[in-house]
Amino acid sequence: RDVREYRAVMPVSETFRTVVLVFLGTHIPATLMMDSQALLPPAIVPGFMKSLLDFHVRTNSDPLMADPPAWFKSFILFELMFQLPFFFIGFKAFYERRNWIRMPGVVYGAHTATTLIPILAVILHPATAFPDEAARWRLFFIYLPYLLVPASMAYALGVDDKPFGAKGGPNKLKIF
Repeated sequence: RDVREYRAVMPVSETFRTVVLVFLGTHIPATLMMDSQALLPPAIVPGFMKSLLDFHVRTNSDPLMADPPAWFKSFILFELMFQLPFFFIGFKAFYERRNWIRMPGVVYGAHTATTLIPILAVILHPATAFPDEAARWRLFFIYLPYLLVPASMAYALGVDDKPFGAKGGPNKLKIF
């Protein structure tokens, strides 16, 4: 079969598959270099990672990463323990169009989308201080894909027991 035949019988389109691959692929370094700093002792964090986080906090006025509250740290802990391994597994499965990713992807997508609700609520809450409303909305739109892509993944993988077609399929996407 060529890609056109798979497209006719699978709910995961090539466009969405590419979005998920980019999302998972970029989430790995973001988790390791930025988010992990909410939990790591500062003494073991390399200087370039500290500089990246400092740049993000200054540029985007991120109160959650500037001074992570305990509930946010619990989300980061789960991200490091469970989501980070999924990023590798999910990337491989989406790259190879493997149907076995269906339930892990639904669980990952539903969990991640759920954690973004309180994060976005804090950003939008009037009591959260921002230099101006533009900064608030900029940060909101930085975090928003971390709700939309996982929620879309949970939906796309949940609507069909063979999200990549009857047998999965060959990889036609060229990354390199």
